[in-house]
Amino acid sequence: MKRLTNISLKAIALVGIIATTLSCDGPKAIPDKDLVNIFHDAFLANAYISESKITEDSLLLYEPILERYGYDVEDMRFTVHTIASRKSTRLSDLVSQASSILEEESKLYNYQLMVLDTIDNVAERRYTRIVAQDTLIRVRKLSDSTKLHIVVGDLIPAEYSITFDYFIDTLDENRNSRVEAYFKTKDDKTAMRHTMMLSRYREGKYNRKFKADTSHLELHINMFYHPENEDIKRPDIRITNFKITRIIPTEQAVDSLYLEQMGALIFNHKAMTSYGNEKKPVAKATETPSAKGEKPSSTKRSAKNDADSSTKKETKSSTKATTKSSEQRK
Repeated sequence: MKRLTNISLKAIALVGIIATTLSCDGPKAIPDKDLVNIFHDAFLANAYISESKITEDSLLLYEPILERYGYDVEDMRFTVHTIASRKSTRLSDLVSQASSILEEESKLYNYQLMVLDTIDNVAERRYTRIVAQDTLIRVRKLSDSTKLHIVVGDLIPAEYSITFDYFIDTLDENRNSRVEAYFKTKDDKTAMRHTMMLSRYREGKYNRKFKADTSHLELHINMFYHPENEDIKRPDIRITNFKITRIIPTEQAVDSLYLEQMGALIFNHKAMTSYGNEKKPVAKATETPSAKGEKPSSTKRSAKNDADSSTKKETKSSTKATTKSSEQRK
């Protein structure tokens, strides 16, 4: 909105630029309504020029705006001079109206973007899966070190996040323990291999993401890796909060969510556009036709006539009863 405000402050200069462009047809006055729309479109064009850093003649963008509404630059020049002589309408008033329209549109678009972001977040959470998990893995014997090598198969194109906490105790006899992670491809090759040295005698964390494609078959994670030229000795390592999370691409998640929740409110076009309609005064929407000076509907006229008829009957019956009672007293 700050950008739109800055654009609106340049409106007078913009009008001057448009009005000084060459033209050949006879001038005609542009109605205020069309003039506001022209200013609105010109503001957007000016913002586009500024954002895109266009160095060519920017006036080429303004002339088509006038042509869209059936006017030319000479008409704009004539209208600007005409408005200057008016007392009822000022140019700044029309510029303000165009700016207000832009502000309302900005609020609506921001709301729609918020809805789209919400859909993305919902879809990502909905289709995020934990494919491997363990709260505690404790290894104190060399024969148990196979527990630290975990394989996830049947991969699909997605992002795989590996996280865990670890602690290597002082009783561990290995000096250079590492963690190794990689993909195994369908042709039995290693891809995207990553290794990291593990710290000793203090709490440590591991966090790594891998992006799989259709060529990847398995994801391997070895939390007790040593090169072949090193002797493997007795371990003493604790792994906690081990987790491998699969996150599919946002576009794919949204498509899956749409198919699963077909017709749901968040995909309803009316829900996307209702924000702009909510700003209409409720009083106008609930106003009765008679309050606007219009004739009541046939149903209301019928109800009113029935009420009047009932009142007349009661009055007539009351009058007859009074007359009859008076005659009896006589």
